[in-house]
Amino acid sequence: MSGDEMSFEEVRYREPVRMLRPDRDVRFACLSYQVPGTNDLPIFVDHRAADAMERHALSDTSVELGGILLGKECIDELSNTPFVWITQSLQAKHYANTQASFTYTHDSWEEISRERDKLFPDLDIVGWYHTHPSFGIFLSHHDLFIHEHFFAQSLQVAYVIDPIQQTRGFFQWRDRRMVQVEGFYLTADRGDRSDLARVANDLENFPSPSGPGGGGLSPRLEAELIKMLSRPATPAYVSSPAERAQAAVTFGMLGMLLGMIGVVGALWMYQLNSRMQEQADTLKSLAGAVDRSTGGQRLAMDTLLDRAGKETPADFQDRYERVGKARDEARQQLEAQRGINETLGARGKFLELQVAKLNDDLAAARKKAAENEEDAKQTQALRERVNLLEPDHDRLKAIAATVEGKKADDLYRRLGNYQLATYVLGAASAVLAAILGYVYMKSIDEQADAATPTMPPRPAEPTTHRIT
Repeated sequence: MSGDEMSFEEVRYREPVRMLRPDRDVRFACLSYQVPGTNDLPIFVDHRAADAMERHALSDTSVELGGILLGKECIDELSNTPFVWITQSLQAKHYANTQASFTYTHDSWEEISRERDKLFPDLDIVGWYHTHPSFGIFLSHHDLFIHEHFFAQSLQVAYVIDPIQQTRGFFQWRDRRMVQVEGFYLTADRGDRSDLARVANDLENFPSPSGPGGGGLSPRLEAELIKMLSRPATPAYVSSPAERAQAAVTFGMLGMLLGMIGVVGALWMYQLNSRMQEQADTLKSLAGAVDRSTGGQRLAMDTLLDRAGKETPADFQDRYERVGKARDEARQQLEAQRGINETLGARGKFLELQVAKLNDDLAAARKKAAENEEDAKQTQALRERVNLLEPDHDRLKAIAATVEGKKADDLYRRLGNYQLATYVLGAASAVLAAILGYVYMKSIDEQADAATPTMPPRPAEPTTHRIT
């Protein structure tokens, strides 16, 4: 993979998790893909994650695709040996890719980080994967550059899939270099053993058993069916007499149109024949020029061979091929270096953001330090004032310890008691005055009521009786 660009966060080293290997845990079923070597790092891949990566690889075989491997870096509790357990994968988005390159961007890594924090916050990034359509299983110089700088932990792996040749393989760190393992393990819960067998058979191109329990469609077959089903279907058509008449008129007009197109096509073919004749004459003249140019080149080649002295034409041909091969390698190295420069540029932008954030934190820390310094100055002033008051405090304490001081203190307490008694008597006087005022006002109201004269009752009017 050339021209790749990766923009990842700063590498954080973590301790492996101690747990039982899946092939030694009765809760899981395991099948091996090919035959893992004795010196290989044991890599366990959940069958759903493997199936998802295969489907992603088959979704578009014209360009390279990729993503991130999620899981846990582990230490076996029984043998105390390391292993890697991959349980999920995330597809990279916002990327730029071609038939021979896959480019991660800063946006794609931010999207992967957000999805991992949202969907799988308990899983760690244990590696990455990408496809090599029809290129085979290997790691290019730029792939190694990416892995060395962004997946440098000893248990982080790389997974390469060739969806056209139907090959795949893991790469691990061994003796400070990346080597391909001979095989890995597929895992599933005990109840999903049939699905595990189907995925293992699909990866090794073994036919899956038919009938109940035989599993679903393989990723390749499902991809082909999706392409077939996505083609526009021809709708069913039931014609009526009116529709048949309309169709006859339509076909008649189409026949006239096709006839006119035929006439125009015949005229065009006549003109095309004339142009082809002219192009044939031009090609003949061009062939003559090429022959003359070839003769000149042959003459120049013979001259160069004569100047070469003892060098034979075969030696000259070999030297020419070596020079051409060196030129191609130089071009490839230039492309790889350009990709590395782009990667470092993206890394530089990310570091600029980190520096800006650190500058903001530094400004806040400086502001806090200035406030603390001001508080320290005030504290120092208060301490000096306390130091100035301490002699007066000691002197007052000594005075209070004498007989006169004790008398003054007793007199101060008595004055306080007198002051409190004064406040109490003032409050009682105010209450008593309020009561006397109330009684006085009530007696005045009663005297006023007694002095008011009583009106005599009104006599009843005489009743007149009318005699008829």
